[in-house]
Amino acid sequence: METRPVVFGEVLFDVFPDGTEVMGGAPFNVAWHLQAFDLRPLFVSRVGDDALGRAIRNAMRRWGMDLAGLQTDPVHQTGTVKVSLREGEPTFDIKGDQAYDHIDPDRLPALPEGSLLYHGSLALREADSRTALTRIKEASKLRAFVDVNLRPPWWKKETVLALVQAATWVKINGDELALLVPESNDRPEQ
Repeated sequence: METRPVVFGEVLFDVFPDGTEVMGGAPFNVAWHLQAFDLRPLFVSRVGDDALGRAIRNAMRRWGMDLAGLQTDPVHQTGTVKVSLREGEPTFDIKGDQAYDHIDPDRLPALPEGSLLYHGSLALREADSRTALTRIKEASKLRAFVDVNLRPPWWKKETVLALVQAATWVKINGDELALLVPESNDRPEQ
């Protein structure tokens, strides 16, 4: 039996001050790299019925990625993030109410058995996508790898802690750990 990873979450465009638009989003980047290793991920997300959404769909087609999990939203736009630098560090202005916030739980594709589920925390800010992820977890019993991505104001401590507790593996940096568990002694030396 072939196992395929399931990747759930945002696909968006990072928009830089010079107008450059770069396709991304942590889950999409993971799916794209898994495809490069010929692991044929099932990427579950949602894009708008707009030029950016068509660009994502066309890029996935060119790279031979499975489009079965990519939904098209007739109302909400494809996600964008304005990226800028403040004191040499990137800052992100993430728009709310984007297509990936509304992954339709009633339009999920058939899921592979016995694989791994990768998801982040950003795409779970709206009920539609949270419900879709819950259905995937309930239907598949896949082991979960959670990529914590705390971007203000788009996260709630209780929600992220519940994701972490239900995960098999977690990717988290020291700053995120300090925000979620301030009393933790398990942080890197400063």
